[in-house]
Amino acid sequence: MATINPKGVSNWKDGKKGFQSALNDCQQIGLLLTWEQNNWKNSFGHNFLQSRYKISLPPRTLSAYKRRLKNYSNQISGPEHLIVDWGDFEILNKFGIPQSQFKQLFQMNEFIQKMCMEVGVDPVSPTYRSLKWWAYVNEYFSDSIVNPTDRQIIGDQFFVRDLFSIINNTQIFRTDLDMWLMYKPWISQANMNSYISKISEGLIIPVDFMNSGWGIEVVDNSDGVRTYPKGYGLSVLNWLLSTSPEPFILPSQIIERYSIFAKH
Repeated sequence: MATINPKGVSNWKDGKKGFQSALNDCQQIGLLLTWEQNNWKNSFGHNFLQSRYKISLPPRTLSAYKRRLKNYSNQISGPEHLIVDWGDFEILNKFGIPQSQFKQLFQMNEFIQKMCMEVGVDPVSPTYRSLKWWAYVNEYFSDSIVNPTDRQIIGDQFFVRDLFSIINNTQIFRTDLDMWLMYKPWISQANMNSYISKISEGLIIPVDFMNSGWGIEVVDNSDGVRTYPKGYGLSVLNWLLSTSPEPFILPSQIIERYSIFAKH
């Protein structure tokens, strides 16, 4: 996740030839989906970055991203990249979405849409590929990851890595995610100690959310009791995750523990 950057981001670096992305992978894919779903209008891309990350790009840089992401869009085009039609159960089955999860996945998406509307931003609609990864995390990790918002965010992490594997024509890199999910350091201090020990011994690599970002849509599925500072929004949620001193716990745990320190 990028930190708050109200002055814009430089994508032209000394010693580097051509355009260098200063947005992380989740930010790029979120920007791509936002543009795809809104006829590639610049205003939607600008609003996506500003509302979620407090990033304001110069017109030249935003245009460079549009050219770059249009090329990405051509590489990942196909039926799996279409926006989900929740009423077409046959297509949902075709793309490997378990029928037993239809209602839960719909409710997860409904919560995101509602939250985005409440804070005044345009939501990013899930595709069949992103829904497949939400379902994957739901199916195998719902016992240890109780909050559905956490599962959605982690599913987005798999989704973004999946897309970049297609774009780069490589195998999906997920070893760090798989080990993090296997050791479950968010459950207890014993789990955390075991996870960190394995990292120190060089047996596994730590999960990396800082470079790739957490997810496309980061929301807070709270119980309504928590009180935030005035103006608290998506940019602050993203900022909390990117600056957390405990990078190996779940998004909801980070928000719960550190939201009191949030400044808009």
